[in-house]
Formats: sequence, C-alpha cells, structure tokens
Amino acid sequence: MTEMSPAAGWKGPLWATLIVIAIVSSVSFTALGRDLVQGFLASLRIAKPDTVNAPSPLGSNPNGQLKDAIAEMISDKVSITLDESDQSVSSLEAAAKLAGFGPLLLRARNDSPAWTVAGAHASEMIVNRAQMLTIFAEAGKTTVQLPQSLDGAKVTIQTPRSVRSRYGNCPAPVANTLQNQIQGPPPPSTDNGDCVILLESPVSSVDIPSGLDMEPLLEIGLELSGMSPNQALVFEKTIDWKSSMGLSMPRFLRSYDSVEVNGTRGILLNTGGRRGPTYQLIWAKNGMVYSLSGFGNSGDAVPLARSAR
Repeated sequence: MTEMSPAAGWKGPLWATLIVIAIVSSVSFTALGRDLVQGFLASLRIAKPDTVNAPSPLGSNPNGQLKDAIAEMISDKVSITLDESDQSVSSLEAAAKLAGFGPLLLRARNDSPAWTVAGAHASEMIVNRAQMLTIFAEAGKTTVQLPQSLDGAKVTIQTPRSVRSRYGNCPAPVANTLQNQIQGPPPPSTDNGDCVILLESPVSSVDIPSGLDMEPLLEIGLELSGMSPNQALVFEKTIDWKSSMGLSMPRFLRSYDSVEVNGTRGILLNTGGRRGPTYQLIWAKNGMVYSLSGFGNSGDAVPLARSAR
C-alpha cells in the first residue's frame, strides 16, 4: 500500500491559483460563485470563462470530472456543445439499448442494482497558450513545449454515454450547489455500508491539435486531487489520459495501491473523507473504463470487480 504525501516543491499561493482555475467549472454556475471567480480571474488577467455544466459526479462525490479541470487549463472560454441528461432505466436490457453497449453485472452481489444511463457530453475550447504557459510554470513543468501554432487552435472533448449501477442502500444524491460544494453531502450512515456503485463508460473522444501534450495537463489534474507528482505519474502509466478524462476523482486520498483486475492493472484508491465513498477502484480494458466505488471495506473492491461479467 502506498501512502499519500503532499506534493513537493509547490508554493502555497501558486498551488492555490491552480486549484481555483481547476474548480472554476464547478463553482461558476451560481451568482455568488460567478462573482468570486470573475474577481479572482481578473486579478490574474485571465478572462472569465463561460459557464460549464459538468456532468453529475459518481455517487455522492461532488467533484467534477478530470476533463473539466483540464478544459479550464487549456482555455479561458469553454463552450458546451452537447449536454445530455441522465436517465433512470428499469433493466439491464434497457440500459444496454440506451447506452449502446452491454453493461456488466457484479456477480458477487445477490441483489439487483438500480440503473442510470449518464448522458453524453461534449465541449469545445480555444487554446490560450499564454494561460497554459503560466499554469505550467506555476506547476513547475517548465520543460513542457507549447508551440506558438497552438494559440487559437480548437480542442474538442466528448464523453460518451455511460452506465451507472447502484447496489445496496446508497446515500441519496445531493444537489450540486455552492453550499454543498463547501459542506459536502451528509455523511453516509452505517446503513450505507453495503452500497457499491459501478460506472462503465467507453473511452472519451478527444480531438487535439498537433503539438498539444495532454499528459502534463492530466498530471496537474491528478495532483489537484491530492496526488504527489510521482504518484500522478504512476496513475498515468496505469490509466492512460484518454481513459482518465471521464473520471471523477475522490476528494480525499489516504493511500493507493496497484492491483490486478481481470487481466489488467488497476488503481485502488482509499479515501479519507467521511462524506463520500471509502474506496474507488479504477481500471480500463478493451476500450472501456470502469470505476467501482464503495462505502464499505476496501478489501472487498478487487473481488467485486473480478466478479464483473
């Protein structure tokens, strides 16, 4: 088991700058949030971005997806071109028909899950090279090359429909409001110990211009979730950047471990927050990305994942 440690070599104010930029998309949808973000970005001489309606996060975790943080690093203006709503369905067959792929069942569970098909989402952004240079410099990634030709180039990111299956007694989803972002959803009770949530999604589609390296952006996004630079590199070697784009990372991490899941490598994240899942197991295989979150013992994660058929 690898213990988490604070990222080394970061200066407090600069780290705070990156954190605020990365969470712009999840804060800017309220009037108060827009005012706060506008004032902060004005102090950085970065234009206020358009509102980004991020997809609902996995389970009761209020974090946005990694792609949202990455988009805000790339550009000061993000346009939403597709924003489908989530839909509850009554059966595995209905979920497969709506999502366009066959979801897996956790055979180690005897209960039937509640199915939700999460809608597809797409966004476009125009590369702001000066902003990216500032972010990379503050992150200590001064060797990253950003050709002048990137400035003004278009980037598109699309996350396809995914299937979320919820087993057991799971906490009720909480509205994504500014208050809930600060306080978080109510802590789960002991009754939620049998709650397991499996999210399945095809790999995201990303159209990027020549010369734009997405891996350093993903590394920064992972570091914002609490990983050190070295830990972010380990994660990236296990889950490539395209597979990571649609993931929502846990708010607090205590430790992580590399595990084997159905013939491939995965990352088991043990979380320290009392308001969210206690673990999240992530793996990718055959063009699909899987995220298994639970509110019970993290030792159950790998056996549950191996039972997915």
